Amino acid sequence: MKNIILSACLFASLATVGCKKNKTTPPPPELSVRLVDPGQTPLEALRYAIPPDTVVKTLLDIRDVDVAAEETEDSEDAFGVLPGFTLRMHAGPTVLIPQGFRYILRISQAKSVLPDGVTDRQTQEVDQGVAALRGMRGRFDINTQGIVVDADVPWAQGQERIHPRVAITIGNVRSAIATIPLPLEPVGIGAVWEVRRPLRIWSARVTQVTRYELTDRVGDRFRVTVTVQQTAAPQVADLNPELEMHVRSYEMHARGHALADLGLPVALEASLEASSAADIALVSPEKTEPLMSTRRTVLRLISKKER
Repeated sequence: MKNIILSACLFASLATVGCKKNKTTPPPPELSVRLVDPGQTPLEALRYAIPPDTVVKTLLDIRDVDVAAEETEDSEDAFGVLPGFTLRMHAGPTVLIPQGFRYILRISQAKSVLPDGVTDRQTQEVDQGVAALRGMRGRFDINTQGIVVDADVPWAQGQERIHPRVAITIGNVRSAIATIPLPLEPVGIGAVWEVRRPLRIWSARVTQVTRYELTDRVGDRFRVTVTVQQTAAPQVADLNPELEMHVRSYEMHARGHALADLGLPVALEASLEASSAADIALVSPEKTEPLMSTRRTVLRLISKKER
């Protein structure tokens, strides 16, 4: 098995859910948008104005294209097989609320993409963990900046049925590229803004900075380049009662683009390519196993307005 260590961290750029069994909570107060450069004049405020009853269908595809990771018995027990996957989703119909807009995200199809060399048992476990998503619905309330102010997401629960990598990825997918968060200030072409937020991935504390640059705008449609950086300071995280993960270093860098519409709850298209390097040790009462991993992953999102 090739896919092990910290693959989920690559997709923390899309998630704040972690492997918890409790209800998803709204984004933390530190989720704020900081304007770095207002760009060229003329300047104009960007705000979402999504009509009621808007419905969007979306395809989300994530898969590893290059992996180099050590394999041990403890790493397999701790992380399992970390699959790529393809999801087909419907967002809407949208409803106007005092805070902004509300929509239901429904997963209509879910399919795993497995690496070579996995066993039949591992294949079955992963397929079951991904298939459990089919038919699930989650509610998102977003403000006119595109920031989630409240959410009720069932895939944050029942982690014994849903594969953690999938739950982490889709739990807050719109926060990074599916729904582009916007600055309060007026901006023009060339404007740069960033969102800094703390994350918990496999119980490890990770700092993430996502930066956006406005490259084009025609009417309500706008295009941005997206860069994501994650870092983790040396720390100890509990994976289970008998296994600790000692993080020595971790970095992830991702770059891509997104095309969005101020009248839609989900971006029309987006792509990211991410690369990461992790140096950790798995520590149990019996032994300490140093592990290193590098990974390159591609994410693609395509949406179409249904009404």
